[in-house]
Amino acid sequence: MGPLHTKAAIKEYLDGIETIKSQGGKVIHGGERYSGVANGGENGNYVLPTLVEINADAQIVKTELFVPILYLLRFKTFEEAVKINNSVPQGLSSSIFTKNI
Repeated sequence: MGPLHTKAAIKEYLDGIETIKSQGGKVIHGGERYSGVANGGENGNYVLPTLVEINADAQIVKTELFVPILYLLRFKTFEEAVKINNSVPQGLSSSIFTKNI
């Protein structure tokens, strides 16, 4: 992962994390700026790639942030997963993981 393009993108990322938390989301990994000296420290545009567990009906899921946040959404049936994926206004790239084919 490379840096975000602008300081405004860092703000979008950090504001997005706060919105996710306020809507019941849980940060599984990441959720903050990367402060490693080798990659620019606080002066760089680096953030940690982020995994978030959140309910599919959270409003933030329907908002495109253009930052490295991946939503983990639970579902019970394939049909439910397709319905969740198709319920947002933007086109999404999705993957489905299961314990039982």
